[in-house]
Amino acid sequence: MRVSQKYKKESVKLFSIVNVVLGLLIVFGLSACSKQESAESIVQVPVHIHDGRECDLCGMIISEFPGPKGQLFTRGSKHPLAFCSTRDMFAYALQPEHKHRVQSIFVHDVATAQWSDMSTAKYVDATSAFYVVGHSQLGAMGPTLAAFADRSSAEHFAHQFGGDVKAYEEIDQTLLNSMNHMDMQHSSMDMPSSSEGVSNASMSQHQGHMAHHN
Repeated sequence: MRVSQKYKKESVKLFSIVNVVLGLLIVFGLSACSKQESAESIVQVPVHIHDGRECDLCGMIISEFPGPKGQLFTRGSKHPLAFCSTRDMFAYALQPEHKHRVQSIFVHDVATAQWSDMSTAKYVDATSAFYVVGHSQLGAMGPTLAAFADRSSAEHFAHQFGGDVKAYEEIDQTLLNSMNHMDMQHSSMDMPSSSEGVSNASMSQHQGHMAHHN
């Protein structure tokens, strides 16, 4: 009889402990979900890139280069990282240590401005955009990805300047690495004069940063 009562008391005690543990797990779980939902509820919209803003990958002055630019927000952030080219943006976003932190990502729609001056171009959601890779237009110090809000515009651009149209899901590290070969080909050609705002030293600096991150 005593054994039975002792067993009953220990069972009740164990049951109480289990309930407390489960309760704590539920509380912590709900708290974590709440924090995640709170972070993801922050409105993240691209901003105007002011003159003098440096690329968050290579440190170059963004406004000094032609071609589409990119911005991305890390999870829960109100302030975007900005990049001098779509290529630099993807080079950052695809790094294993960054991929899980990216919440929102935007690119210039090339169809909304002149290639030489994207300051008035509209930003679109990079995940729904289409990209032309391998075209003849140069971005920040070399080949870059021409971004478009719709496939038809991307195909029209590719018809004019060459290259292949890719969806967001097709942009990976292997593709970016293949652009290094294009970069080397362009580097062997005549470089723009210093009056155009680009120097050989700047090219070497940018390629060094790209090699480090790739």
